[in-house]
Amino acid sequence: MPEEVVWIMVIMVSLVVGFLIGWLLEYYLDLKYWEIRSQKRGGLGTKDENTTPATTLSTVAQPSLANEKLAATLREFLAKSENTVSTLRQEMEEQKARYDALEQQFEQYMATHPDDLTAIRGIGRIYQWKLRDGGISSYAQLANTTPERIREILDVPAWRKFEPEAWIEQGKALADRGK
Repeated sequence: MPEEVVWIMVIMVSLVVGFLIGWLLEYYLDLKYWEIRSQKRGGLGTKDENTTPATTLSTVAQPSLANEKLAATLREFLAKSENTVSTLRQEMEEQKARYDALEQQFEQYMATHPDDLTAIRGIGRIYQWKLRDGGISSYAQLANTTPERIREILDVPAWRKFEPEAWIEQGKALADRGK
């Protein structure tokens, strides 16, 4: 057998043996870790000849002074939380009432105040005033008006370029968006 093959076999066997030793060491360390961890948690999970599951459970389930303090603290926290929740619910109801009142005021405002027609491309303040004087003060009214009526209201010179058809389309879009 050539010497190179022997070295390859020695290396392979060393790797396999090293892997097995590492795996066994890892397994042993995991067992010890979990054993120590369960002992720190009060002995649950460890096997002892003198303890049965029933005795272990009964010793763990007995209340202690620390548990009573914890329960008292928890009850106090829950009482404060209930007060906080009831206060927040009351504030939420007050805010809802304010919101409803503001919404009603806004609806009244919108019913009595005209739309801003200057949002339409080509309509400035002057045209807006003239349209309002002619009875057009909302997008819906503008959308339902004919181009001839708009020309009549504005009395624009023939040389001035303006497109009431485009205004009507924009008015329809804005009226639909406002609904």
